[in-house]
Amino acid sequence: MQPLLRPSLLPMVLILLSLVPTSVPLSAPEPQPPTTADLSITDLMSKKGCKTFAELLHSTSEAGDSFASNVGSGITAFCPTDPVLKPFLPRFKNLTADGKISLLLYHAIPIYYSIQMLKSNNGIVNTLATDGTTKNYNFIIQNDGDVVTLQTKVTTAKITDTLFDQDPVAIYSIDEVLEPTELFKPAEVPAPAPAPVEAADSPKAAAKKRTHETPPAASPGEKAEDQKAADNNRATAAAGKSVVGGAAAVAALFALVFG
Repeated sequence: MQPLLRPSLLPMVLILLSLVPTSVPLSAPEPQPPTTADLSITDLMSKKGCKTFAELLHSTSEAGDSFASNVGSGITAFCPTDPVLKPFLPRFKNLTADGKISLLLYHAIPIYYSIQMLKSNNGIVNTLATDGTTKNYNFIIQNDGDVVTLQTKVTTAKITDTLFDQDPVAIYSIDEVLEPTELFKPAEVPAPAPAPVEAADSPKAAAKKRTHETPPAASPGEKAEDQKAADNNRATAAAGKSVVGGAAAVAALFALVFG
């Protein structure tokens, strides 16, 4: 039986085998950017300082489902941070079931807005709470330079951070709970303070009192005396006129006889 390899060729074969790599290294796949298809808005909020708001969305399934269903078509959400929302929870719990849903839906717009779009687009916008109702449930986007605020007739919230911004989803944190007028009353404008009242015994008040006082009415006796004096004055004036008239007549007669 002939050997497969000549002994003299064996060292050369071993050398060639040592040069052949045992495994071919595979190139590492390029990291794929995250997609919104499997994005969980509530999970993202929980990790970014809005855990309380995310829990409310979980516990109010209708609102949470509405947020999730708009991920594919476009949504801009505004979540109050935990330090802001926790003191508000007693007021939230006092709302009706529909009121709770509307308040949560009021914190999202069914359109994608990047932060640059928010900085350049001022005006009134509808929210998820507007859909399917006859009520407005809108607020005003207003910016001053890089500061973007969301204004209702009850509160004004400022965007404090961008939690996620990838078309068609944007999520921002805000420093106030957005309160719609459909659920909360606007703050009353304080009435102007009344003018200070002067002390009754002050010199200034006494002078004003004398200036504006009506002279006291005369008593019946005083009225009678005043009337009598007036009658006497009229009689005296009439008598004087008679005497003067008589003297003038005598003088005229005297001039006629002796003239």
